[in-house]
Amino acid sequence: MKKRPVLTLYAINSFIVLVLLSIVLFFPITASGQSDEVVVEYFYEDGCSNCAGAEPVVYKVIQGYDNISYSKYEIWSDYGDIKVYDRMVSEYGVASVPALVINHQVTITYSDYNGDEKRLEELLVAGIENSPLIPGNNSVQPAVGGNILPELSLPVVLVAGLLAGFNPCLLAVMAFLASLTLSSKGNRTELLKIVGGFCAGIFVMFMVVGMGLLGLIKQQPEIKDTVTLLLVVLIGLLGLWHFYDAYHLKMHDRSSFKTSGSFLQLVGGIEHRNTVMVSFLAGAMFSLIKAPCVGAVYFAILDVLITQGKIADGAIYLCFYNLGVILPVLILGIMLAFGLSPERVNDLRENRRIEMRLVTGAVLLLLAVLIYFNII
Repeated sequence: MKKRPVLTLYAINSFIVLVLLSIVLFFPITASGQSDEVVVEYFYEDGCSNCAGAEPVVYKVIQGYDNISYSKYEIWSDYGDIKVYDRMVSEYGVASVPALVINHQVTITYSDYNGDEKRLEELLVAGIENSPLIPGNNSVQPAVGGNILPELSLPVVLVAGLLAGFNPCLLAVMAFLASLTLSSKGNRTELLKIVGGFCAGIFVMFMVVGMGLLGLIKQQPEIKDTVTLLLVVLIGLLGLWHFYDAYHLKMHDRSSFKTSGSFLQLVGGIEHRNTVMVSFLAGAMFSLIKAPCVGAVYFAILDVLITQGKIADGAIYLCFYNLGVILPVLILGIMLAFGLSPERVNDLRENRRIEMRLVTGAVLLLLAVLIYFNII
């Protein structure tokens, strides 16, 4: 009977010790698990040479740590119901590869080290050593550190198309078509048909060429860097050509951009044929033979789409650009149909075409430099 209090006291003490041990052992482990584990996510694209150069550096760094949870994702693979690329953009605000995200917050992109592997290693080590706590409740905080490439937005693409649409080449052709229609006793309806068909031809041809190129790159991503370099060179050459054409206009009072005789014959006989079909073909042909005049900014848009990985969304961006290109033509065509004199359009084109060439050339050269150095 006298031993019962001792046994009871012993049982109580044992229970308290077990509780204390549980608290000491369990909670520190949990806390250290939360604070010590570092999640590193690596985003890449098949065929990306910059990604191929970055991956060995990333692997070397993470091998030096025991507390790294490392995952790598190809951006065009599936992540649940969405693409990895869509998740990368929506959660982390990153739109280019290669990219690293540490603890869902710290980002490292190519523009942070520009191919310098030692710099990449330093950034990754610093990011791991100073990694913030992983946000609770699966919430992702705004990324810190690391520069994000400027996004190519739909309004920017639309404005670029509008600038390309206000082009001496387009103005000249529209004034020519208007004067041709009005002088051959064509009425307002005929002119509107010509304008609509011509704009549709430009729109469709630009869409076919752009989507064809983006589709090729999506199927063969290994050619992306080559295509990007070719487009940068082409944009730069077209920019220089615009400067030369401004000089040529000043010295010879005529443009160095030539118009093919077959195109002039096609639009010259437009009143004797199916108006909509022939004007559609004229717009499509114009898009090809006047590519240096109209398509230079288009090539720049394509290059930025490729560089920023927006290949899957290319159709939307190209639609906005093409809409911007044809919108000035549509407005001009409607104004011509409702009384604007073609001679006034020609006067505007003649008086301002040198300035328009210089501005376009400067913009193209600037775009080529910015794209080449991965600024956009």
